Amino acid sequence: MMYLVYTAMLALNVSAEVVNGFKSVGTAMQESNKNIAVKLEDTYNNFEQALKNSPEKVREMYDRAQEVKKLSNEITAYIDSIECDYIGTKVASAVSYEDPATGKKWELPLRDESGKAIQENIRQVLDSLGFAWFTDKQLEDNHGPAQYFIGPDVKSPDPNLAAIQIKNKVLDFRNKVNEALGEDSSHVNLTALAMADGYNKEGELVPWEVLNFNEVITGAALVTLTRLKTEMMNAEFDAVNMLYKKVSKGDMTFSNITLISRPKATYILKGGTYETRINVAAYDAKQTFTATVGGQTLNSNDSGAVVYRTVCNTVGNHSILATAMVKSPDGEPVQVQVKDEYFVAEPSGVVQLEKMMVVYSGLENPISVSAPGIDARKITATTDGGGTFKPGAKPGEYILVPNGSKKEINITLTGNIDKRQMPLGTTKVRVKTIPAPIIKVGGYEKGGTVSKKTFTEGMKVAPYRAPGFDFEIPKGSMKVRKLEVYISNNPYIVDGDKLNAAMISAIRKATKGDMFAITATVLMPDGKEQTADWMVKLK
Repeated sequence: MMYLVYTAMLALNVSAEVVNGFKSVGTAMQESNKNIAVKLEDTYNNFEQALKNSPEKVREMYDRAQEVKKLSNEITAYIDSIECDYIGTKVASAVSYEDPATGKKWELPLRDESGKAIQENIRQVLDSLGFAWFTDKQLEDNHGPAQYFIGPDVKSPDPNLAAIQIKNKVLDFRNKVNEALGEDSSHVNLTALAMADGYNKEGELVPWEVLNFNEVITGAALVTLTRLKTEMMNAEFDAVNMLYKKVSKGDMTFSNITLISRPKATYILKGGTYETRINVAAYDAKQTFTATVGGQTLNSNDSGAVVYRTVCNTVGNHSILATAMVKSPDGEPVQVQVKDEYFVAEPSGVVQLEKMMVVYSGLENPISVSAPGIDARKITATTDGGGTFKPGAKPGEYILVPNGSKKEINITLTGNIDKRQMPLGTTKVRVKTIPAPIIKVGGYEKGGTVSKKTFTEGMKVAPYRAPGFDFEIPKGSMKVRKLEVYISNNPYIVDGDKLNAAMISAIRKATKGDMFAITATVLMPDGKEQTADWMVKLK
């Protein structure tokens, strides 16, 4: 039993590199959210100033922007509360905390006496320390997310749990933003908030809640929540900035001019492409301008935007600075700038052995492969020999049959990223020989006392898999090649798996209590021979 438990634990193991990747991604996205919050605050401040300067003209757009702000704050606060409550189920009751501002240290409680999460304290530590605060063990749990967010029945997620609640609230936010913007909603991209269904690793189309919270580790679930907040704030920023620009359509009434950078994504796999759109905020969208971005000089297009792209080959945090010269309301040139940050991650593939943490020579070992952010259909797996390796029934599934020539087999993954083949890493799997089998004679196991009359000429000696070996061995793949038989200490040898006439005659002549022993040579599925012993007393 302990062996089975240990095997299950190993099968659920997540590499430290993957867990650290989620730490880096989560922290980077938190920092990105802080930057978006600063940009939102600037836009709302500009709206406030515009309302003071021209209340009659600005009031309608200002009220619509405030409605969007209210809706966004409500859903973001709800996601925050879910995130903190879930974190409260994973962390210790208190943490040694140092105030970044004062350097003061103390024990900060994270759960009250009843075990309930103290959300304010958890948010304080998370905002200060990011995802680096979590231990690998806390982030690698792959049972908690499903239980907490969707419940025990994957095919029928509990509508009262967090995943469907979040999904419904986000969709409600999306609909209300469309209502608040009216005909202008077509100018704001809300696609990221569609909570669309997607394909799981088995290639099945599943709902958003199952795709994002079933069979994922805690680190991935927390990154999903952080990403949702990013998409909410991006949608809010696009909507409010569109309303802000609408106020100035046809004239120039604002005293502040700034640049807006709208990256398609702030988390890019190495070898992927970072792309952002640079716009002049609260300014005539038809005005052309030239911007210097990342050392490149670019002209605005027909939609009034500069599009900057760069291939990302260096892992880590990156930033770009965009500088443009635009005309102020009085016609004078004004230099404006915007800084963007993004994170480039090393593509990382995961090889999961479906049944055991080792593979056995001569048997079909099912293996699945995956990589964060890459469709399983775009991942290719190969080995360095040592057996046959072929695709399984679904994308990401393979069958490995080692031939026993190697003690380790390397499985290498590559992914198609932006139409380029990128390495995703290599995983070593250990090759083991199938444990020696047991044999039965006419269905009798070894040990005990058996009547001489039981045994007959032609009775078969059959091999069976070893007790405690849970891997399936195909029927007929183990064969008895030779028998060495000892009856009352007299030896007999025969090829094949059957008792012959000489052996049966010796058994009949044996006296009560004599030993009947067999050593069988068994041909295993990998083509190698192993021996198995059997012995009883005759009566």
